[in-house]
Amino acid sequence: MKKIVLSLISILFTISVSAQREITLENSLTGMSSQTKNGKQLNVSFIGNNSFDFGKHISIDLGTNYQLGYSPNISQNELIQKVNLGYNKEHWDLFTTYQYNYSLIREIQADNWIGIGGGVKEKFKWGKASLSYAVIYQSTDFFYLNSKELLRHSLRAKVKVEKKLFSISSEYFYQPGINDIKDFIILGNTKVTILPNKPLSFVAQEVINYRSISDFKLIQNITFGISYKFTKKFEK
Repeated sequence: MKKIVLSLISILFTISVSAQREITLENSLTGMSSQTKNGKQLNVSFIGNNSFDFGKHISIDLGTNYQLGYSPNISQNELIQKVNLGYNKEHWDLFTTYQYNYSLIREIQADNWIGIGGGVKEKFKWGKASLSYAVIYQSTDFFYLNSKELLRHSLRAKVKVEKKLFSISSEYFYQPGINDIKDFIILGNTKVTILPNKPLSFVAQEVINYRSISDFKLIQNITFGISYKFTKKFEK
């Protein structure tokens, strides 16, 4: 599978390298401080969704999900970094994907994913929605346990409601093992944005990271902060 994905990436990049058209950056930084029985707890979250369009159909999408927690020492240091190379049409797309995960709380040193998939999408008066499916090869190195390799299904659903004064977006992944559906991962992000059409806006977001076979199954953070959006088109 690795050779197939890398070959597709090479072909798509060769087709699109001379046709850059648009760059879109959308990043949010949020935080939350609370008092618990164990003392003061601080959570900081960074969510990034940045895309680069090459011509009408080729795009590279970069997704970052970083969670940092103190209580009072570092209790969470969780990173998900994703890169998608896609071929996009109006109502469907095909893509290759690579994802790197690091988790302090789950003692994951390096969790590398690579896969291929496709999806459908549609625009409505109220916003837009999309569904996609991919097959993922996962290779995980732990701090103390033996390494692990397996194949996963990856089902993704995303909905975004867009209004003038606010927007609500929600994206969730369900990723069961192909040979063991009891070994599954759920990743989710729900965000409410005030004044979404402005370069700088206010956001409230919830991040969920669940692994069924982990000793620390659920990581969940609700935070508040700001979001920055920038779009630039490049004409030939």
